[in-house]
Amino acid sequence: MFSLLSITPDNMVWFYLAPILVFGPIFVAFLWNFGLKNLFTTVPGLKDQQRLEREHNDRILKRRESKAGYHARTDHPATKPSAMWLGQGVLYLTFAGLLGVFSAWPSYRYTVPGEAQIKFSLSHPAQRVEACQKRTAAELAKLPPNMRSKMNCSRERWPVVVELMLDGEVVFVGEAKAAGLRNDGASSFYEKFRVSSGAHTVTVRMNDAGPQSPFTQTFTQAVVLAPAQNLVIGFHEDGRGFYLK
Repeated sequence: MFSLLSITPDNMVWFYLAPILVFGPIFVAFLWNFGLKNLFTTVPGLKDQQRLEREHNDRILKRRESKAGYHARTDHPATKPSAMWLGQGVLYLTFAGLLGVFSAWPSYRYTVPGEAQIKFSLSHPAQRVEACQKRTAAELAKLPPNMRSKMNCSRERWPVVVELMLDGEVVFVGEAKAAGLRNDGASSFYEKFRVSSGAHTVTVRMNDAGPQSPFTQTFTQAVVLAPAQNLVIGFHEDGRGFYLK
């Protein structure tokens, strides 16, 4: 296994500079296509269009000046198109810089150095609360043709009880009811445990046959966990029992 974040003084500069080099050209291209190029290039007919707009604005301004009580308004420099585009460029570049910085800082470690993680994931339908009964011929005759099943089984299932042990010490005991309105679905577990790396003995026991029954499934295996490793404990529904992955 390898560390999720491996930063050394040799690659520190590139670690922070790489996001800016990647996202910086994207924002520059965006600004160029959406107006920045108009500051440096001349579009055919643009000068004529601007001249007509200025003449139109001058005519409107003269009509307003001829009216009584009109006071001329001086445009603020920030309202000029060039200033607006430059202001947007500064904002976008600032955003790109902040995005590059916060994509790599502050550093975050998903695991503590020297530790591993065990994930216990189980979804298992327990045994039925009432055992299935075989219907007699008389009972089948009383049923509609589409309901004449030879076996009569209740839908309700027992809760599932699990116990997880690490090196002989119990680290988790849980009980999950069957899903569904009639408690006829699977019981589910999903738990995470942080453990020290190295050699361990994992033992899992499960009871899916009711409180009066002993554990119906038992599994024990020795493992060697590397730092930052994720060990998954699951269950095969084909009868093979628990597994480690």
